[in-house]
Amino acid sequence: MPGKENQSSQGATADTGGRKTVRIRRLIERKMVDSWQNTPHFFVTIAVDMTDIIRFRKDLGITINDFILSATAAAIKEHPWVNSHWIDGEAVEQPQINLAMAVATESGLYYPVIHHVERLALKQISHYAADLAEKAHLGQLSDEDQEGGTFTVSNMGMLGVESFSALVTPPQAAVLAVGTVKGEVVVDEHEELVVAPMVRLTLSADHRILDGADAAEFLDSLKSYLEAPVTLVAGTCFDEA
Repeated sequence: MPGKENQSSQGATADTGGRKTVRIRRLIERKMVDSWQNTPHFFVTIAVDMTDIIRFRKDLGITINDFILSATAAAIKEHPWVNSHWIDGEAVEQPQINLAMAVATESGLYYPVIHHVERLALKQISHYAADLAEKAHLGQLSDEDQEGGTFTVSNMGMLGVESFSALVTPPQAAVLAVGTVKGEVVVDEHEELVVAPMVRLTLSADHRILDGADAAEFLDSLKSYLEAPVTLVAGTCFDEA
């Protein structure tokens, strides 16, 4: 992974008695309580047509979540203020994009981080996402695997959740909540009723850093990338990352 050395597994295993899991859960609990009590949240939702994503992912062997991660990074490049942190009473834009992705396991919820996503092509993002998810399920995430996130993506679509609002992870400015892809009746460009695979994306944001216009502009860019994924596929590297 760019900027990161490969490390041996340091996470919880069966013979650790779950100590790592308890520690991580307590850390997440403290962060979420702090977030809910001290972060002025607001929420903005947008619906996205995933027709072309569905078509491309079958041909490329890329998951929907991989496309969302890649599109999120591309949208952040256009709106870098979304990648800010609240530090010592002010918003500080982060120089690199490190995407934390929520992974639910039998041991609890983990947030492994793909570092320097701004340097990665779609296929590379897919590689790192799969590797980190596997390590999370095996209890083999290192501390470094879970540090340095600048923006979080939480996808509950695989659980059948249509839409939800996530809590911002301090000191991050925002988190993107991803629902399930579901066929819905929509009006197409010819003003005819058709069924399209739609997904709802909700941005939860810290109002000290972002306002409604910031959130709307970011989501509009994200929607544009997801509805025209050829812009993401064009830069894909099919070599091993």
